[in-house]
Amino acid sequence: MNKAFIKKYGTLLLLAAGAGIIFQLPYIRETFYVPIQKAMNLTNAQMGMLSSGYATMASFSYFIGGIVADKFSARKLLTVSFLATGVLGIWFSTFPSFNTARLIFVLMGVSTIITFWSAMIKATRMLGDSSEQGRLFGLQEGLRGILNALLVFGMSAVYGRFADEILGTAWAIRTCAIVVIILGILHWFIIEDTEEAEDAESLKEVIIGTFQQLALPRVWLLVAIVFFGYSLYGIFGYINTLAINVYGLSVAGGANLGGARYIIQAFGGIIGGLIADKIGSRLKVIIGGAVLTAASYGLFLVLPENTALLSIVLANFVAGMFFIYIIRSQYFAIIDDAGIPVSRTGRVSGIVSCLGYMPDIFMYTMIGGWLDNNTGKTGFNMMFIYAIVMAAGCVVTSLILAKVIKKDKIPE
Repeated sequence: MNKAFIKKYGTLLLLAAGAGIIFQLPYIRETFYVPIQKAMNLTNAQMGMLSSGYATMASFSYFIGGIVADKFSARKLLTVSFLATGVLGIWFSTFPSFNTARLIFVLMGVSTIITFWSAMIKATRMLGDSSEQGRLFGLQEGLRGILNALLVFGMSAVYGRFADEILGTAWAIRTCAIVVIILGILHWFIIEDTEEAEDAESLKEVIIGTFQQLALPRVWLLVAIVFFGYSLYGIFGYINTLAINVYGLSVAGGANLGGARYIIQAFGGIIGGLIADKIGSRLKVIIGGAVLTAASYGLFLVLPENTALLSIVLANFVAGMFFIYIIRSQYFAIIDDAGIPVSRTGRVSGIVSCLGYMPDIFMYTMIGGWLDNNTGKTGFNMMFIYAIVMAAGCVVTSLILAKVIKKDKIPE
C-alpha cells in the first residue's frame, strides 16, 4: 500500500467525516423527530420552521464559502466550524424556547456551510480523473453513511439508558455535539495549515464569474436535478414519523430506524458510484434511482392504515432509502458529466448547492402543515404524491441534460 494511496483515501475519509457528522446536529430531527417535538412541545409546522431557518441561512453561506476558504487557513476554518457547531448543539440540548432554538439553527446554517462545503466537493473531484468520479463521490457518500450510523446508534444507546425520555433525548444530542467538538480538535492537529492566498479573486471578480456560470443552461439543469433529488431525500426523513404515528413503531425503534438509514447510505452510495463508473454514465444511475424511488413512494401511498403492515413499511423504507442514496451519491459527480472544467467546480457547486437545496427552505414547513391539518395518513399521502412529482422532475431534467451534453461541449 503506497503513500499516494493512503494520502488519497485518507483525505477522502476525512472529507467524508466532515461532510457527514457535522450535519447530524442541524438535521437531528431525522433521528429524534418525535422525542424533540415532545420535549419542546412543538407542532409539526414549528419543527419544519427550525429546518427552514437553517436552510435559509445555509443558502447564503454556500455562496460566500468559497471566498472565505481562499482568504483564511483551512485548518483554522474547519476547527472553528466544528467547535462552533458542537457548542450550538449543546445549547440546543437544553431545549430552550422556540425562538432561541430558531436562532441556534440559523447559526448552524453558518457554522456548517461556510468553512468547507464547496471546497470539499472540489477536493473530492480533484482526487481522481473523470473515470473515477462516480466511485469517489460514491465512496464519500458511503463512508459518510458508515460514520453517521456509528454515531446515531451510539446516540440511540445513550437515549435508551435514561428512563426519562426528555433527559435521554438531551444526552443523545449532547453525545453528538461532543463528537463534533472532538472532530474539530482532530482537524486542528491533522489538517496541514495553509498560507493565506495572495492571488485570491476580488469580490467583484467572484460575482462576475458566478453570473457567467448562471448563463450556462446546463448549470440550471444541474440545479434542477439536485433540487428534485434532494426533495426525494428530505421527504424520506418523515418515514420514521409515519411508522411511529400510523403503523405502531416504538419511539426507540424510530431512532434505530434513523440510524439504519446510514447503513443503507453506505451500500447505496458505494454501489451507486461503482455502477456509474462501470456503465460510464452518472446520469443513467440518477434516472434509474429516481424511477425506483417513485415506485417506493407509490407503495407508501397505497398502503392502508394498519399496524399489521409495519414490516412492509420497514422493508419499503430500506428499499427506498437505498435508491435515494444511489441518486445522492452522484449529485456532484454529474458536474463532470456536464463538462464543467475543474477550475469552475467550486463556483458551480456553490450555485448548485444554494439553489438545489432550496427545498430545505419551504418543504418541511409545507409538509409539517399537511401533517398538522390532516389526521391519520392523509397528510402523509399528500407528501407521497408530492414526492412522485419530484421523481418525475428528476427523470425529465436528467434526460434533458444528457441531450444537452451530447449536443455540445463547453470550453475550458
